[in-house]
Parts: sequence; C-alpha cells; structure tokens
Amino acid sequence: MSETWRQRLSRRRLEIGIEGPEYDYIQKYIEFYCSEADRKCKEIDMNKTVDEVINSMKDEKFDRFTKGVIDSIHKKRGYDPHDEDKKEIAPLTS
Repeated sequence: MSETWRQRLSRRRLEIGIEGPEYDYIQKYIEFYCSEADRKCKEIDMNKTVDEVINSMKDEKFDRFTKGVIDSIHKKRGYDPHDEDKKEIAPLTS
C-alpha cells in the first residue's frame, strides 16, 4: 500500500518527536510542509513520484527527511516550538 508523506508523518510523529502544540501547528499549516516534502522528494529522484520516494525510505531515513522538512518550514515561518512567546512571525505563501 502506498503511503503519502502526510499519512506517514501521522504514523511516525511520536518516533520523530513531534507532538502537542507543535503537531497541531504543523497540521494547521500542513500544505506548506507537504509542498516542502514534495520539493525535497523531487531533489532525491525526479523520475519517481513523491509517494514512490517516500515509500522507498526506511523509517530512520524518513524520520531524518521529515525533521529536515519540518525544520525548514519552521524556520521560514519563524516558528520556534521551544519558545512559548514566539510561535510565528512570518506568513508564508504557497
């Protein structure tokens, strides 16, 4: 069965260390995270679909890949999950 990045994130989120308010934030802006994951998958292999790239990853590689996607969008949005006072500063356009 093919699994999308979003589905696998949902399944692996606790192993990756994403929970609570940070996971809620990611879900609120999921389209930005999915777009970044799509872009990075195309960098890995232009000849495969995004789902094929995701499905070819073992859990450890997927976890590292996903942390990179999340860190990239968090940085672009100015979101710091460890700073209660600074949750978001920059709007992000698709």
